[in-house]
Amino acid sequence: MRMGIDIGGTKIVAGIVDNSGKVVARKKIFVGHQKRYPVVRDAIADMVLDLLSEKTIPRESLKRIGLACAGQIDKDFKKIIFSPNLGWHNAPIREDIEALLGINAFVENDVNAATYGEWRFGAAKGTGHVLGVFIGTGIGGGIIINGKVFRGFRNAGAEIGHIILNPFGYPCNCCNTGCFEAYCGGAYIVERVKKHIKNGYRGKIWELINGDISILNAGHVESGADIGDGLCKNIWNEVLEYLGAGLASMVNLLNPEIIVLGGGVVYGTHHLIEDVKPILKKRSMAASLKNMRIVKAKLKEDAAIIGAAFVEP
Repeated sequence: MRMGIDIGGTKIVAGIVDNSGKVVARKKIFVGHQKRYPVVRDAIADMVLDLLSEKTIPRESLKRIGLACAGQIDKDFKKIIFSPNLGWHNAPIREDIEALLGINAFVENDVNAATYGEWRFGAAKGTGHVLGVFIGTGIGGGIIINGKVFRGFRNAGAEIGHIILNPFGYPCNCCNTGCFEAYCGGAYIVERVKKHIKNGYRGKIWELINGDISILNAGHVESGADIGDGLCKNIWNEVLEYLGAGLASMVNLLNPEIIVLGGGVVYGTHHLIEDVKPILKKRSMAASLKNMRIVKAKLKEDAAIIGAAFVEP
C-alpha cells in the first residue's frame, strides 16, 4: 500500500492507494487560518497515523508517503522552496515526515502529481506525451514526455499558468502582467464579473446567483453567457479565446499526444472543452495538432493523491 497526501491552502486530503491506483480510504482536514509549517506538518503526521489505525494497517506495510503541494519543490525533492497558498519557504517536509513516521516519503508539485496520476491511471493512460492543465483558482500545469515528468533544470518548470499571453494585460498575483492564469484562472474570471456587479451592473447573472455575489463562480459566468447576459458573454468569450491561445502555444511548443484539462473551472462548467476546441484548432500548427486529443481529467480530486503515491524522480 501507498499513501498520497494533497496539501492545499484550505484543506489536506490523505488517501491510501492500492497498486491498481484505487483510493481505498481517505481522510480530510481543514487548514483554517493556522498555516504555519510546524503546525501543518504535525497535523499531516497525525492524519497518517489516524488513517492507518482506522484501517488497521501496520505502519511497516506502507511503502511510501507521497506529498503533493502547490509551489516549487527543490531539485532533491526534499523541500518546498515556496508555497504561495501556505506561505511556506524552504519547508523540509520530506525529511521531517520520514523522521516523525519512519516511512519513506517523497514530495512533488501538486499539478505534476495530478498529471502523473492521470497518465498512469486516468484519462491519459497508455499515452507517452501529456500536457496537463488544471484550472482552478489559478492555473497549474504538468508535462509528461516519454512517460517521465518534465520538471526543468532546477525542478521549477511547467509553470504553465505564468506563460505570458499579453505583456500589457491583466495583473497577475505573481507580480507579472498578462499571464495565462490572469486571463483564465477561476478567481480572476469571477473578480472581473464581481467588479461590474459592485459598480451596479444588474444583468441576467444577478438572477442566476439570486443576488448573492458570494456564491459567484466560473460556472455561473458560463451559464450567464449561455442565456445572453452581455457582461458574462463578453468575459466568457475572452476566457475562451485566451484559453485557446494558451493551449495552442503549448501545443506548438510540445506537440503533446493528449491534453488533460482538470480543476474546478473545468468540472464546474458544461461545455468549456467543446467550446475551446475550434479556437485551439484555429491557432495551432496543423502538424502539431494532428491526432491530438483534448479530454477532461478522469480522477478529479483523487488525481494528486494517486499521482503523489506513485510518481518517481
